[in-house]
Amino acid sequence: MKNNPFENYGVEFLSPSSINKFRKDPAKWLVNISGYKDPLYSPAISFGIAVETGITHGCMTSAPIYECIDSALRKYDDIYQRMIKDNYKDYDFDKCKEKQMQLTPVLEKIIPLYRQHGKPVSAQERVELHVDLPVPIIGYIDVLYDHSVRDIKTTGIIPKLRQDYKLQLALYSYAKSVPPFIDAVYVTKTKTELHTFPIDNVDYWFEELVRIGHVMTRLLSLSSDVKEVAHMSCLCPDLSNEDFFRQWGPNETLGAKEIFNLKEIDK
Repeated sequence: MKNNPFENYGVEFLSPSSINKFRKDPAKWLVNISGYKDPLYSPAISFGIAVETGITHGCMTSAPIYECIDSALRKYDDIYQRMIKDNYKDYDFDKCKEKQMQLTPVLEKIIPLYRQHGKPVSAQERVELHVDLPVPIIGYIDVLYDHSVRDIKTTGIIPKLRQDYKLQLALYSYAKSVPPFIDAVYVTKTKTELHTFPIDNVDYWFEELVRIGHVMTRLLSLSSDVKEVAHMSCLCPDLSNEDFFRQWGPNETLGAKEIFNLKEIDK
């Protein structure tokens, strides 16, 4: 496509996560593509990455479960060491240790359930789709079988099928022509459960994914100057939202101040 407004912002592709970020908070997405980002560190995110690492190791190999758990623990420690290196002061290290202790019992229960599906075709496979957008949509499939595509979500609250999951899995299903499923690993201090949700109406959700991509395209087409885009689109972070300073990191807050001229942030 000749006209590519994403080029002005160094955006080479879209992804389910970037499209969902735009859908939820377009002002924050605009700040992010302008170079204002904060690291995504939290005990829950680190735990989810480690659980996924252990599960995929257990699916793709016949290794003993303790080896799969070791791979998850190493991944968790890698993230922990990166946070120390980055001097990430807002991380709850007590919660981090608590989550680390949960890895072994969780994976001991969940890996055998995954092995019942047989060996996957692939894990963490990159998919790239070129549709009627200036840039491709790229994603990574957690686990692909010849009969299904599955994405692993780890949660501490009762799982439910969210719209962002449907948009993400529609991409994978459309790319591989197999039914999509969300596998929610539900973990509390007293139990571990695997909740599986099929995704219906894949064509609808894929069309919705592309539609949002077109909205993003039209937004950036307003100007190559991000401040002009912010002004012309009337986008603005919602400072009345009590969660603003929890959901926006220090770099993103600085970006919001610069791009949207928000003097209220200093108050």
